[in-house]
Amino acid sequence: MQSAKKAIDLCRDLADKLAKRLPAGAAGLNTVRQAFDAGGWPMIFFSHNGNEAEGQPVVLIRIKNVDMVSKDVFGNSTFAYAPHTLELAYELASSGDSLPAHADLITVEFEAIKTGVRLQLKEIANGTAVSEAAINAASAIADLDELYWPTKLV
Repeated sequence: MQSAKKAIDLCRDLADKLAKRLPAGAAGLNTVRQAFDAGGWPMIFFSHNGNEAEGQPVVLIRIKNVDMVSKDVFGNSTFAYAPHTLELAYELASSGDSLPAHADLITVEFEAIKTGVRLQLKEIANGTAVSEAAINAASAIADLDELYWPTKLV
């Protein structure tokens, strides 16, 4: 059983905040587009003038629930209502640096971290457009979670 309501609400709130922080007409990331992946999880694309092609500065955020590692009565995977995982991805330039400007990238990361959910940072190889397929194939270079979550044995 899947409930994406909380993930959708988090994504909508994050998109609204970043639409204010990344003003339209600016030189860097200035366009916010919301979408859903094939599994029904919400995604946000941040781009320059809506251009999400390969080689363009694009940041993708996807928020998903955590698999509870248990099955429902029909044998389907079940997902916890919370906590969530926030995946943040961007394409690398041929130099190995990020294509989005550092100021834009840190602005997106700043708002993403404040959501209080697990953050996975994913870098997409140069020459690959930032997309659902690319974020699925990428490995997390940073996987950050709260150290002192009340239900953890830390």
